[in-house]
Amino acid sequence: MRKSADKFRRTSWNSNDLVIGAVEVAFAGWLVATLLSQHPNRLFDRLRSFDPVGIMIPNWRFFAPFPARHDYHVLYRTLSVSGERSEWKQASSITPRAWRHAAWFPKRREEKGIFDLCSGLEADGTLKDPDRSPVYCLLRDFVARRIEENDSVWPQLSGFQFLLVQYSGYDNSESPEYVFVSPFIDATETRVST
Repeated sequence: MRKSADKFRRTSWNSNDLVIGAVEVAFAGWLVATLLSQHPNRLFDRLRSFDPVGIMIPNWRFFAPFPARHDYHVLYRTLSVSGERSEWKQASSITPRAWRHAAWFPKRREEKGIFDLCSGLEADGTLKDPDRSPVYCLLRDFVARRIEENDSVWPQLSGFQFLLVQYSGYDNSESPEYVFVSPFIDATETRVST
């Protein structure tokens, strides 16, 4: 019995063991500080005071502080040369989710871009003069491109108008909210040359 106990007893600590132990403790502390500082509660941000440069403790938020609770639809209607307005049509839509989207979902980039533009337009203070807003101009050009690609009446249009609709996605208990209606836009100014 004495021989087996002697087998596991350390006779001395060498400096290599101390360095390895210190590195392990430092990495464990860094990992714990990183994980705690990602918590949505800003109380845990005090750990960042130990990293004034902001390099050692990254600021990733695994949970968004205000997650999106709605989606946007972009609708448009056209104005013919004779002055007739069409019904509202979809310029964008949300693709129903499927299991394959966990691995491959390129259309999600477009949906996310539209969401970001619509959110930006809501937050933009230049809506009194929309032509000066880059977000408005991007949405206007997106709608013009969609009309040109999908609507056969594009060459005969004098203008179009778009509407942003905010809705709760799969929750049908809430009514859609009309966020923004553009003025009628002259179609000749937005024609895309091919």
